[in-house]
Order: sequence, then C-alpha cells, then structure tokens
Amino acid sequence: MKNVLITSKDFGSAYWPDLEEILNINGCRAIFNPAAQAMKANDICNLAQEVKLAGILVYSGSDEMTRQVFEQCPDLKVVSRHGVGTDNIDLRAATDYGVAVRTTDRCQDHEAVADLTFGLMISVARRIAEVDRALRSNRWFRPVASNVWGKTLGIVGLGRIGKAVAKRAKGFDMKVIAFDPYADEKYLTQENIEVCDFETLLRNSDFVTLHCSLNDQTRGLIGPDQFAMMKSSAFLINAARAGLIDGAGLRNALLTKQIAGAGIDVHPVEPAVNDPLLNEKFDNLVATAHIASYTSEILRQMDYLAVQNMIDVLKD
Repeated sequence: MKNVLITSKDFGSAYWPDLEEILNINGCRAIFNPAAQAMKANDICNLAQEVKLAGILVYSGSDEMTRQVFEQCPDLKVVSRHGVGTDNIDLRAATDYGVAVRTTDRCQDHEAVADLTFGLMISVARRIAEVDRALRSNRWFRPVASNVWGKTLGIVGLGRIGKAVAKRAKGFDMKVIAFDPYADEKYLTQENIEVCDFETLLRNSDFVTLHCSLNDQTRGLIGPDQFAMMKSSAFLINAARAGLIDGAGLRNALLTKQIAGAGIDVHPVEPAVNDPLLNEKFDNLVATAHIASYTSEILRQMDYLAVQNMIDVLKD
C-alpha cells in the first residue's frame, strides 16, 4: 500500500468511508495529521522519516509545502491541493524533484466564492453584523448604512471568480470596472465592463474586491498608499488571499476611517486565533473563517476530486 498524508483530520468527515474505500481500492493508505492545526514543514518531514509518503493531500493554505519537504520526502510523487491556491507550495521545488502538483480547479467553487463575496459586501455596507450583535445584547440599534444597489464595483482580477462576481453585480445594477492586464477583450465588450489602471480603479470604486492570485507581484497589493487613494466611503472585500493586503495598513485604514469598512474571509495565519486585526473588534469589519468554498455541495466535489487527482498520478 502507498502511504498518503492528509494534512487535516477534518477532511471528508461526512463521507470518509467512501473516500477511504476509493483510496484502498487503488492501493493507497491514508495517514491523517492528528493535530488541530496546519502542518509545518518539519511536521511533514518528521513523519516522512517514519513512513514512506507517496502522496500528500494538502487541505489548508497554511500547510507548509516548502523545498525542505520535497528534499526530505524522497518517495513523494504527488501533492494534491484541496482548492486552487498554490502559494503555500514551492512549485519550483516540486518540479525540481519530479513531484506532480494537482489542484481542484475543475470544481465549480468559483460560484460559491462569488456568493460569499457579495454576502460580505452587503453585510459590511448595510452593517448587518453590527445590528445583529446589538439586538442579541438587547439593544435596539438602527445605524445609517450604505447602498449596494447602483454603486461602482472595482474587480481586481477577472478570472472565473471575478467574472462570477461581475455577473452578480449586474443584478444590482452596479457599474463594473476592472483591473486585469490579461482580461479577455471579447468578454469585456460583451459584458460592458470598463478596464482601467489600478489607481483609477481605487479612486473610483465604491467597493473594491480582490480576485487575483498571490505572487511576488501581488503581495501587499493594497497598502497605505492604496488606502489613501480610495474613497472614505469605500469598502474593501478580500475572499482571495490575505497576503494581497498589508495587515498594518488595513488596521490603520479601519481605525482612522480612511475607508468605510472591509469584509475579509482570509487571514495571514489560519486558524485565525488571537489575530491582531480581529482583536481590535472593529465595527466596520466583517470577518469570516475562510469559508468561501465551504458549502456541502462544493466540499463534496473538492474532496472526491482531490482524492482522484492523487490516485491518477500514483496509478501511472
């Protein structure tokens, strides 16, 4: 049997017997991370000294798949990412050591992410979470909020998720502008979406939502200088990657009301326990626990696809 590490004990919990049977039929034995947190590179390497690892199913964006892992796991053939983000995986090292990297990019999770993006927009603009907390404390609170209908939405990144968000924005009669150097011209014309430079997008948007990948060019994409360009009435939404935003800059922008508020689903360290930003308890911040793809339908698709991706490589 080939040993495959699954980096979260929560993986496939609702239908694990079926997933385990698929693995076993294909000659694989699952080994689970026993801890309640993401795995560090040393954790994985220490395990690899005890058992030969043919595959690793990476469940969290905080799991460390560094060069050290590829160096010290000589039997590793495949890394199967539960999701599409690979910024925590050293892709160059994987290539150097002949390890295949697969993601669940065939899953329809972009629609779920777009749903949550709009949920964050509406919640922070209409101050829904604030009012809910007040009512649960027996306080009648009716704050003046902001419209979403008819406003200008700036989308950074027009991939699958960005396009799904744009489609929803049309239903709210929003003007959609976008920043994406690789945008599809035919799509832009068809959907009447205006492409502009990044600074113009920041200055003119009532909502700025991030849907680009995290890399050396986009890390810290939104920082103090960018917050200074945004309208004081604008909202920032991030359901992509935490590293796209400078954390200290966001904290200051919310504290000084440089922007009206933010909705975030991703955090620098996950699980986000004792996170400095969350500890501030900002009223103008709505935060969720990286749940953009967390629907029963999408999780089932991703679980099965992540297992199948690993098997496809190991059976060759």
